[in-house]
Amino acid sequence: MKLWDTIVVGAGPAGCAAAYDLAAAGRGVLLIDRADFPRQKACAGGLTLKTVRALRYSIEPVVRLKISHMRLERDAERATVLRRRAAYCFMTVRQEFDDFCLRRTLAAGAQFQRVRAVTAIAEGADEVAVTVDGKVLRARFLIGADGVHSVVRQLTCVDAGWFWRGFALEAAVPVSDGAADDLIFDFAPVRDGYGWIFPKGDHLNIGLYSYANDERVDRARLGAYIRSRNCDVREDSVIGQFAGFGAAGHRPSAARIFLVGDAGGFVDPLTGEGIYFAVSSGQAAADAVDAALSSRALAHERFAQGTAKLRSDLAVSTSAARWFYANLDKAHRILSMRLLHGAVLNAFASGFHPGRLAARVRRLIPSAS
Repeated sequence: MKLWDTIVVGAGPAGCAAAYDLAAAGRGVLLIDRADFPRQKACAGGLTLKTVRALRYSIEPVVRLKISHMRLERDAERATVLRRRAAYCFMTVRQEFDDFCLRRTLAAGAQFQRVRAVTAIAEGADEVAVTVDGKVLRARFLIGADGVHSVVRQLTCVDAGWFWRGFALEAAVPVSDGAADDLIFDFAPVRDGYGWIFPKGDHLNIGLYSYANDERVDRARLGAYIRSRNCDVREDSVIGQFAGFGAAGHRPSAARIFLVGDAGGFVDPLTGEGIYFAVSSGQAAADAVDAALSSRALAHERFAQGTAKLRSDLAVSTSAARWFYANLDKAHRILSMRLLHGAVLNAFASGFHPGRLAARVRRLIPSAS
């Protein structure tokens, strides 16, 4: 029976990021997923500059638009436009982006297998046994990148109280090619979240997101919101997706099993951004595995070190989300200050710098109250 260096469960951005780096390093990688690609996936599909920089290859072939401005709306009468000279957000269609990343990963040498179900996982001293469709697959390490409903997490985390979920619902609304290029975050339609409008050239991606478990986001509410924006929506174009949070509160203990992306709670509750954290956590898992295979380093310690900043940033962002959505009027006044526009866009686009940004906000809060 073949012993893989790594089995990666889930072929989305997190799984592909991990599998790509390991395959490029010459490791034997089996990437498994329940879906055939291309597959439909609910996601606004806006990639920040830091995400594009983190990826190991250019995604230019699947970029629909490059955005250099952002419109923040508190309600119909209060809006702020933030601008940047260079593009900070790159519009993709998630179905196209995921398929592109998978193809690049396979070209790097990873093997792909479509499966129906993972039903058991047993971690031993030197390897992990994964029961897939009634057969046992063996690997030195296992990476769970199988999304918010992660079977790997369910089978291996005795206590997953650190994990929690939010929800987003979206629709594709056709428009004349190039008719709209405004990227909009609207903080009026839902509690603890926002409505979004992301331009994709021939259509708008319009959705509602909330990180609160008890905020109801459904088709009727999304349809009403889309109509309020003077757009029409087809019922069959609406899809939903949960988002996984909590990585900041998770201290991994398994020696050979790592959770990345939504499976590991690597989504930012403040912005709802997940792809950057998926890619970065997947790469951190690959680095930990490669180091362990090369030098007998302790992979779980390396993974903890590699994700420490991600978890720290997500902890700050979680606190910021609670304050921001509980104080939207004050928050919008702060964001409306021209002195902060550059810092806000740079934080969103290039990386969250909590200490620096928070210090600047604290100095400006009195004049915004």
